[in-house]
Amino acid sequence: MFNVNLSKLLIILYSFLLVSSCVEKQQNHVEKNNSSTKESFSTLRDLGNEHWRTGNYQEALNYFTQAYKKVKASDNETEMATLLNNLGLVQWRLENNTAAMECYTEAAILAEKNDMKRLLGLTYTNRALILKEQRNFKTAFNYNNVAIQLFKEINEPKDLAIAYNNQGQIYRYSKNYNAALKFYLLSLEECKKINYTEGMATAYQNLSYVYAKQGNKKEAIEAGHKCLNLSYKVKSKVRISEGLRELSNNYDLFNVQDSALYYFKKHYDVEKDIMDANQSNLLSQYQANLGIEVKNLRIKNLQNEKKIANSRFMLTAVSVLAVLLISAFFVYRYLSIIKFRKKQLEIDLENSKQLIHVKEEELKTYIIDLTNKNNIIHQLQEPDKKVTNPEYNIDDLLEEKIFTDDGWDRFKKRFAAIYPDFFSKITQSDISVTEAEVRILVLMRLKLNGNDMANTLGISPQSVRVCKMRLKKKLQISGYQTVEEYLHYIVS
Repeated sequence: MFNVNLSKLLIILYSFLLVSSCVEKQQNHVEKNNSSTKESFSTLRDLGNEHWRTGNYQEALNYFTQAYKKVKASDNETEMATLLNNLGLVQWRLENNTAAMECYTEAAILAEKNDMKRLLGLTYTNRALILKEQRNFKTAFNYNNVAIQLFKEINEPKDLAIAYNNQGQIYRYSKNYNAALKFYLLSLEECKKINYTEGMATAYQNLSYVYAKQGNKKEAIEAGHKCLNLSYKVKSKVRISEGLRELSNNYDLFNVQDSALYYFKKHYDVEKDIMDANQSNLLSQYQANLGIEVKNLRIKNLQNEKKIANSRFMLTAVSVLAVLLISAFFVYRYLSIIKFRKKQLEIDLENSKQLIHVKEEELKTYIIDLTNKNNIIHQLQEPDKKVTNPEYNIDDLLEEKIFTDDGWDRFKKRFAAIYPDFFSKITQSDISVTEAEVRILVLMRLKLNGNDMANTLGISPQSVRVCKMRLKKKLQISGYQTVEEYLHYIVS
C-alpha cells in the first residue's frame, strides 16, 4: 500500500514539474518575441539607470544591453554613443575592464562623429581611470589631458573638476604627490565656482591624503575635517564614511590613537548603516521586480492557455507513463535488493549458530578431557580409592575439579574461539579484574552455579562467594550494580 501511494505521489509531482517547465518555456518564448514592441528604449534605459544607482550592476547591464540593441536597430547614433558609455561604466563596476574599454572606444568614435564633445570628454576620462588601474600612467595622463581640454572648451566646470580630480588620482597612484596636490587644488577651485559641495568634499579628502603622505599633519587633519563637514552637509552616507575613514587613517598615521579609534568607530557605524540600507533597498527592489514578474507571468499564462491546452493531455500522459515505469523499476530493484540481503543475513545467521554450536561442543569435549586427566592424577595420588565410573555425562564432568595453569591457558584459547569478544571487552572496560575473577566470569558465562564453580575450580563455595563479592564491589565503583549486569555488558 505504501509503495502504491509513493508511486502515485511521484507521478503527480513529476507531472506537475514537467507541465510547469513546458509552460515556462512557452511563456519565455512569447515574452522574448513581444518585448521589443511593448518596452520602449527609454523605459529600458531608465530601468538600467535605476539599477545603476542602487548598485545592482548586473541588472543594469541587462537593461542597457537591451536598450542598445533597440537603438542600434533604429540607427540612432547619439543615443548609441550615450548607451555605450553607460555600458562601459557598468562593465567597469563589474571589473570587466576589457569590455569597458571597448565600449568607451566605440562611444568615443560616435561622439566625435556627432560632435558630442562632453560625452567625448567623459569617454577619455573614463578610459584614463582604467589605464590608471592598469598602471599605464603615461597613456592615462594623455587621455585625461584630452578630457580636460574638451571640458575647458565647452565650459563644463563640474566635469572639469572631476577630470582635474582624476588627473590628481593618476599622479597619486604614480606616487607623484606634489603634482597630485596641484590638480586636487584645481579640482577644488572649479567645485567652489559652482558650489559643487560633494565635489569639494572629494577634493578635501584627496588633499587630506596627500598632505598626510607629505607629513603635513596640520593641513591633513584640517582638510579631513573640511571633507567630513561638507559630507554631512550633502547628507551622503558614502561620503561621510570615506571622510571618517580618512580622518581615522590620518590620526593613526600621526600616532593620535584615541582620535584614530574614535573616527574609526564612527566610520564602522556609518558603514553598517549603509549596508543595512542597501540590503533594505535591494529587498524592496527585488520585491517590486518579483511583483511585476508575477503579474507578467499571469498575463502570459492566460494568453497562452489555449495553446498549451491541446498538448497538455498528451504531455501529461507520456510523463505519467514514463514516471510510472521508472518508479516501478526502482521499487522492484529496491525490493529485490532487500529480499536478497535478507536471505544472505539469514544464511549468515544460521552459519553463525552452527559454528557456535560446534565450538561449544568442542569446549565441552575439552572440559571432559581435562576432567579425565584430573581424575587420573587424583587416582595416582590416592591409589586406594576406587576408580569412579568413566561412563558419566557432561553435567557430571562439569562438576569435576579442572584448571591447572596450563589447562586454564588452553581452555581460554578454546573459549575465546567461541566467544571472541569476551576477554577483549573485559580489557576495554578499564576495570582491574584479577585472573581468578576472570575464571568466575567465564564459568558464569557457562551458566554454572556457585557449587559447580567451586567443584570445577577445586576451591570451596565460600571462596567462590568471596571472589564474587570482591568483584561486585569493584564493579559498583564503575557503575555496575551486580556481576550479572557486568556480564551482560560483556556478552552483549
